[in-house]
Amino acid sequence: MKKIITLLSFAAISSAALAQTARIHCGAFTYTAPVSEVSRITTSADGTAVTFDTNSFSAAEIDSVTFDYRTYDAHTIYVNYSATQVDVTMPLALREQFTSSADGAHVYLEVDPAYQEELTYYLSGTSQDGSFTMEGDYKSTVILDNVSLTSNKGAAFDIQNGKRIKIHMIEGSVNNFSDAKGGTHDACFFVNGHPELSGNGTLNITGNTKHAYASDEYSHFEASFGRLNVLGAVGDGMHVEQYLKTQGGTYNIKGTGGDGIDVSITKDPLDEYNGQALIEGGHFTLDVAAEDVKGLKCDSAMTISAGTIEATVSGNGSKGISSGTDLLIAQKTGVPTKVKMVVTGTTYMPGDAELEAKCRGIKVKGDFTFDGGVIDIVATGVKSKEISITKVVVSTATLIQQTNKIQQGL
Repeated sequence: MKKIITLLSFAAISSAALAQTARIHCGAFTYTAPVSEVSRITTSADGTAVTFDTNSFSAAEIDSVTFDYRTYDAHTIYVNYSATQVDVTMPLALREQFTSSADGAHVYLEVDPAYQEELTYYLSGTSQDGSFTMEGDYKSTVILDNVSLTSNKGAAFDIQNGKRIKIHMIEGSVNNFSDAKGGTHDACFFVNGHPELSGNGTLNITGNTKHAYASDEYSHFEASFGRLNVLGAVGDGMHVEQYLKTQGGTYNIKGTGGDGIDVSITKDPLDEYNGQALIEGGHFTLDVAAEDVKGLKCDSAMTISAGTIEATVSGNGSKGISSGTDLLIAQKTGVPTKVKMVVTGTTYMPGDAELEAKCRGIKVKGDFTFDGGVIDIVATGVKSKEISITKVVVSTATLIQQTNKIQQGL
């Protein structure tokens, strides 16, 4: 009862000071509301419950109530990490819409499926043992503002939503994610949904269990996107279902046990651009050092209409670019398209002749159309080739450098 009296006295004093916002502190969670919406505070007869207007709390879960002059957006949840702790601040009006928990700095937020309004999650701070997991059924936005998370329990960043997820990096921010080793999760940075990434910041990802970055629907990197550095991955650097579209940004991918970038066909054959890579901008630097992998691979057609792709292909049997069907390399007006590779790997020979793989700069399992830009490939590995094409070559461009070893039919 003494605790409740203290809270009520504090509330009265702060309200008299004309504060704008009440903050109800409950462990790792803080709930905010305009003072006018929590002006009536009552307690249960036995002192075990406290009600702020119509919002009831157990008295035991409330650490304190404070007041300030700041205002908070009604649809934004702030998640700030500090070492092994986290502070999650959300509007009081949203409290009943969430199933939420925090284990140290591992945050889990699940939105009621019946709640159909877009929410924004603002992540900041650093934890060497933390993660962010969100589940929901409606489109959302995640803002990354110098957040660094190393998870010892699974993925560092895990969105289970199935809808459009905007991921925006604050200008100049550096954001780091590293996951636990030996887990069952698909990626360090995973989005179940279709992410749209923007903002001129830096995103550093290390995948210690499987992939570094993954989405199980399409990924769209907008023209304003800054930089993605894959520092290492047991599996793929980027693993994208349905299709990948890039309109800008810088991508440095190295240290992968699988493909640098892998775009896979989904189970639904009617999905738009299924299995395609649409490179409309961006600068890619791919270090293809593992055996029998690809730097940039898609299960269906690939279109490179702008940007630069640079690859060092040293892994035996590996390819710099591999398209499941057709490949088009073209150039938009005034936007240079460049493909530059050094191929030093030789044949991958695992002991089974059927599994042998030749090292190639570009491998096309359909038609190859070269309609603009510059291709510069040097292959020095034993039995390696610059370009290998299953079907036909259609070229209307005037400049191909170092591609005198084009092989068809293999």
